[in-house]
Amino acid sequence: MNAMSQLLNLLLGTAGHILLLLMWLRYLMQLVQADFYNPVAQGIVRATDPLLRPLRASLPRSRFHDWAALLAIVLVQLLLLTGLSLVNTGATLPPLLLVFQAVFGLLWMMTEFFFWLLLVSVVLSWIAQGYHPVTAMINQLAQPVMAPFRRLLPSMGGLDLSPIFAFLAIQVVQILLKSVAAPLAGMLL
Repeated sequence: MNAMSQLLNLLLGTAGHILLLLMWLRYLMQLVQADFYNPVAQGIVRATDPLLRPLRASLPRSRFHDWAALLAIVLVQLLLLTGLSLVNTGATLPPLLLVFQAVFGLLWMMTEFFFWLLLVSVVLSWIAQGYHPVTAMINQLAQPVMAPFRRLLPSMGGLDLSPIFAFLAIQVVQILLKSVAAPLAGMLL
């Protein structure tokens, strides 16, 4: 791979992943009914609105699901994979393999996102004092992942063990994704 294709890979991959992250955040903010008056949420809305506004015109509205953001996530992932394939090999992926890689890539990205979100949430719970918009947004997004474990675990005083079980659940999902993805990818090639 020459320097120009490495540079294109870097720029395209970085831009695509930032856009995907913003779209995931926008979708999750709607899903968890986050505080849209939070300055962080307002920044995400402003950054994603140009792409989502045309999609909203043709998609139904829902209280909990931002269907335009979900469609944008899939479209951006498909375009990113196609662009990276063109840069690396000069050809596009077969359609079935492209869809497969897009779906598993998005699922993997979601598990990684929640892993890091929970890790940052745990660290901030130790060091953050008072209210901060970033901390509030992180806690609102992490709450639905930890809530089922908080309901199952008995009260331990001030000790919250739910992140440990949430991390384990994420690892289980990632192992299952790997075990399913490898044989299916081999069948599609």
